[in-house]
Amino acid sequence: MGLFSDFQRMYKANQKHLEQEGRPSSFFGQIADIPNQMREAADNTDLGLRMTRHLQLTNGEGLPAIAIVDGSWQVGTYANTSPVVRITARVEREDGMEPYVVTTDHVVAQMNIRHLLPGAKLGVAVDPLNPSDFAIDWIRTSQLGPPAPGSIPGPGAPGARREI
Repeated sequence: MGLFSDFQRMYKANQKHLEQEGRPSSFFGQIADIPNQMREAADNTDLGLRMTRHLQLTNGEGLPAIAIVDGSWQVGTYANTSPVVRITARVEREDGMEPYVVTTDHVVAQMNIRHLLPGAKLGVAVDPLNPSDFAIDWIRTSQLGPPAPGSIPGPGAPGARREI
C-alpha cells in the first residue's frame, strides 16, 4: 500500500509543478506539448553551441572590437539562472572595417546587466567567419571605463552598496 500512495504523491506533485510552469498536466495535454518541448530543447542546444563558440572567440580566435549598445532586452529564456538578452549594438572593429549594426542574443550574468544600457561600450571579440556574431569580453569591458550613467544605483536605491 505504501508504494501506491508514494506514486500518487509523486503524480500530484508533478501535476502541480507542470501547472505552475504553465504546461499541460493531463496525459493528452503532455502528449500535445511534445513539439513545444522539442523546440525548447533545440533552442537550448543552439544556445549551448553559441556559448562554446563565444568562449573560443574570447580566448583568441576573435577579432578585437568595441560594441556600443543601442538597446537590450531580455527574451524570456534562461541558461541556468542567467537571462538571455538580445543586444543591438554598433560594432567598431579595430581592423578598420566600416562600423555596422548587429542584433544578437547573449547569456548575461545578472551582475553584468548594468553594462547593457544604451550608450555603454562593450569590449568584444568578433567572429571572423561570421561578423554579425560577437562574444563579450567582460574583463575588457570593465577596463573601458565607467558603466553608462544610471547603471549604478545611487545611495539608498535598491541594489546600492551600503556605506561603511
